[in-house]
Amino acid sequence: MLAANSEDAAIDHFVSPPEGETVASSGPDDRMKLSYAAEETPSLAAGAFDMVVKLGNSKVDVYRYRDPDTGKTGYFDAEGYRLGQYLLRNPVPDGRRTSGFGNRRHPVLGYSRMHAAVDWAAPVGTPIYAAADGVVTFSGKRGGEGRMTVIDHGHGYETSYSHQSRFADGIKAGVKVRQGEVIGYVGQSGLATGPHLHYAVSVNGRKVDPMKVHFVREGRLSGTALTKFEKAVAADGEKHEAAAGV
Repeated sequence: MLAANSEDAAIDHFVSPPEGETVASSGPDDRMKLSYAAEETPSLAAGAFDMVVKLGNSKVDVYRYRDPDTGKTGYFDAEGYRLGQYLLRNPVPDGRRTSGFGNRRHPVLGYSRMHAAVDWAAPVGTPIYAAADGVVTFSGKRGGEGRMTVIDHGHGYETSYSHQSRFADGIKAGVKVRQGEVIGYVGQSGLATGPHLHYAVSVNGRKVDPMKVHFVREGRLSGTALTKFEKAVAADGEKHEAAAGV
């Protein structure tokens, strides 16, 4: 049987409360829908705990899976990747998205180039939150980025926060931060025409669209472990289809 607080445990695994709050929350357009079934003998995968995570227009199926060899339980996507924290897509909750990821004409330089980030406009002094747990690797001025903070979240994931007006107290290289912790404040430092956060995400050194990265992937099952997981997921899907009369 599943513990009564399974829902809370799952949410706490993916999303931490913002600084100064006790309730976890995601972005304004994000929803987490959980459905589960307590069984006398829980199945290894989704029959024990199903989650459908809706993030804007995207949907991610999440499975709570217990490895029959090790007895350890974790959360995985359908491809067998272990899922860590949800990565906040908007570190300025009240911000307004003004520029997306892709080629654009730079408002200051006047020519087209890749905009490898998402811009969130907000008044000067608006708090900026860490997208996930991690370690600050840089906090200072960096050319056109202005005042910038870079956070390493492990497993090849890195986020950066540019054009800040100032840094939060204690934010410097080597400091550990928690998801939802205030790391700085929106500004207009560097090459910027107005106050906003220039938010970038890198995975294994490659800039990716922050709006399309949902979780920190902590590695994939392999070998016999992956085979067993895929069989468990397939068997569970067949059981749900039979129950629905498909």
